Amino acid sequence: MNSPCKQPSPQAAARRCIAPQAAASRNARGFMLVEALVAILVFSLGILGVVGMQARSVQMMTDATFRAQAAQHASELIAEMWTVDPSRLATLYSSGSTPVGARYTQWKDRIVSGSMALPGASANLPTVTVTTTQTAYSTDISFGAQTATTVTVTVRWRAPGAATVGSYTTTAMILEPQS
Repeated sequence: MNSPCKQPSPQAAARRCIAPQAAASRNARGFMLVEALVAILVFSLGILGVVGMQARSVQMMTDATFRAQAAQHASELIAEMWTVDPSRLATLYSSGSTPVGARYTQWKDRIVSGSMALPGASANLPTVTVTTTQTAYSTDISFGAQTATTVTVTVRWRAPGAATVGSYTTTAMILEPQS
């Protein structure tokens, strides 16, 4: 008999030779459990990373939405100013004058309340600066000097839960039409 276990009977040899394999199998099962736990840990960390990226993406999209709304409010105001006599712009639209311009107040109310209101705009009011200067903008002498009105519009908001105030500023030049 050439048994590797060197046992007297073939049945005893089979029993004793199987016993070390069963012990090795039990150890392997424990190792497989550790591998499974490590795999679950790695998978969980990956899922947490994806959730974090999704949260940041939503935050950036919300900020972009507020910035687009602010740009739309500023553009609407400047478009409205183009239809007004340039000599009355400071009176009607300036936020720094006393009393505050009537059309500025109407525009500000649309930003603070309504369907296109920006969050936190009531605590961070928008500003409109109107500066009128007499300059020569034409290279043709026959046009002479024109009155140019520079308008700077700044819209501010504070997103819910944000620590900082967002702002959008734009500047436009409105020239007085020549007769």
